[in-house]
Amino acid sequence: MPGRTLVYLVRHGETPWNVERRFQGQLNVELSPAGRKQAEAVAGWLAGRPVKFSALYSSDLRRAAETAVIIGQRIGVTPVLDPRLREINVGEWSGLLADEVEKKYPGALVEWHERIDRFTIPGGESIPAVQKRVLEAYRALVDRHDGEAIVIVSHGAALSALLVAMHDWDLVETWHSRKTRMGNTGVTVVSFDHESASHDLLALNLSEHLGEPSSLETTMDPRIRPAATSKSEGSSPNDSVV
Repeated sequence: MPGRTLVYLVRHGETPWNVERRFQGQLNVELSPAGRKQAEAVAGWLAGRPVKFSALYSSDLRRAAETAVIIGQRIGVTPVLDPRLREINVGEWSGLLADEVEKKYPGALVEWHERIDRFTIPGGESIPAVQKRVLEAYRALVDRHDGEAIVIVSHGAALSALLVAMHDWDLVETWHSRKTRMGNTGVTVVSFDHESASHDLLALNLSEHLGEPSSLETTMDPRIRPAATSKSEGSSPNDSVV
């Protein structure tokens, strides 16, 4: 539709570090076998939409790029990698479990959660910095595709930050409500009106392509539990989004 851009936002597939609840940030972690199956599933789902996608963009981090390549093969579009779509840089927390972060930086995870609008991870980024970076990329991409449909593959915290920014929602309130969280290969669909510069949220975290939805619990949550929590006890709040 002229004057609008239809955007399918996709979070990458699962990685081994998602399962371990380990901070990934901007480290290059590959998809797990389950993550590749998720990517194949979302690729098939996208290929079945009554939409012709004109472009596919992705973070250049391996887990997102691998997901994008699988999607591109099914929708017939070669992915373009954009480093502005990367996950938050978690600096000195990179590669650590949430409980390891708590041991090295006591109270930091709770402070991050409570002051998400101004806390900068040691050696890394703040969520507002991620918002600025990803929103800049998003605006450039939709401006390039007026009247078209595109796919953007990125990361949990990056996509959450983007959704908050594009709708001008309160960052702290939205972060605590978790309403912008997306599971692995979750799909959120927005329609951007170029004339009014406004967004219509058409769907949030669709997961019908998966047998069961992936967890929304993340390392961004303040509670700390051991990584070995059994599935029978429910999902741990440390399942890694970043």
